[in-house]
Amino acid sequence: MNNDNQTKPNVGISACLMGFKVRYDGGHKNNKFIHEVAEQYFNYVTTCPEIGAGMGTPRPPIHLYKSKDDILLVDRDDHSIDFTKAMQAFAQESAESFAKSLNGFVFKAKSPSCGIERVPIHQDINSTPDYRGIGAFAKIFMQMNPNIPVEDEGRLNDSKIRENFFERVYAHYRFTMINDTVHELTKFHAAYKYSIMARGSQYPSILGKIASSANRQNIKEVRQEYFTEFMKIIKIQATRKKHINTMQHIMGYFKNQLDFESKQELLLVFDSYKNYEVPLSTPMALINLFQRRFKNEYLSNQYYLNPYPKELALRANI
Repeated sequence: MNNDNQTKPNVGISACLMGFKVRYDGGHKNNKFIHEVAEQYFNYVTTCPEIGAGMGTPRPPIHLYKSKDDILLVDRDDHSIDFTKAMQAFAQESAESFAKSLNGFVFKAKSPSCGIERVPIHQDINSTPDYRGIGAFAKIFMQMNPNIPVEDEGRLNDSKIRENFFERVYAHYRFTMINDTVHELTKFHAAYKYSIMARGSQYPSILGKIASSANRQNIKEVRQEYFTEFMKIIKIQATRKKHINTMQHIMGYFKNQLDFESKQELLLVFDSYKNYEVPLSTPMALINLFQRRFKNEYLSNQYYLNPYPKELALRANI
C-alpha cells in the first residue's frame, strides 16, 4: 500500500510485518503494534526485498554467507543460488526512490535482507555465526539514506527506543515539508529548540550557527547540512537529567505567572520524575496545562511539548 496523503509521515515497513504472506514459507510475521500504529499514524509503504529481488513464495530459505571476498546472500541449503547481485540492484533502485518519499522505515529484525543489526553471517558448517551482520537490503538502504530514521520491530519493544523513533520520524517529516528559504529554516530551528536542548545544552547553539549561516545563495547547501546534523542529534536519547534541565528552562516562561503553590507542585513533580517515581508524561502534562492556561506564544510552537500525536502516549512509559 502506498498512500501519498501528506498529512502524516510516510513510513516504509517490511511487508511481512503488515501481515502479507511473503516469507520464504508462504507465511507472514504480522506485528499487531506496527500494524495498528501504521494504519492510524503513518502513510505506510510496504515492501519485501526478497520478492523485489526476484525470489518467489514459497522459496528456499536464505542467509548471509561469508565467502573469501565478500558477504553473499545465498540459499541456506547448499549456497548454489546467489541472490547478492539481484538484491543489490533492487536495493539501490528502491532506496533511491524511497529517499524522495519516506520519513522512516521499520524493518524485520534479524532478517538476512531486512535486519539492521545482529544478523548472523555464516561461514562453514563448523563455525559459529558472526552476529554483526546487517541485512543485504537494509545495509544499502541505510547507506544511501542516512537521514531517514530506521528501526526493527524487535527494538521497538523497548519504550525508550520506540519513543525516540517516533519523534525522529515526525521531525523528519516536518523538515521535509518546509521550503528552501532562510525564513523556513530559522522557523524550524526555533520550533525544535527545546527538543534539541533535551539532547544536550550545547546542541541548540551548534545547529543555530549552521542555520544562521544561510542566505539566498547557499540555502540549499546549508539546509542539507543542517538536516544531516539535526537528524544525528535528534537520534540521541534524552536522559532524565537533560529532560529536567529542559523543562526548567520552559518553566522560566511562567515564573511571573505561577503562584507559589503551583511552582512547588511543578518542582515536586520534577523531583518525582528524577527519582523514577513517575514517567515523563507526568511533568509534561503539568507544563502543557500551564501552557494552555497562560498561552505563551513562543512555547505554543515548540514541538518538544507535543513531538507526535498525543494519542500515542509514548511518554507514559519512559
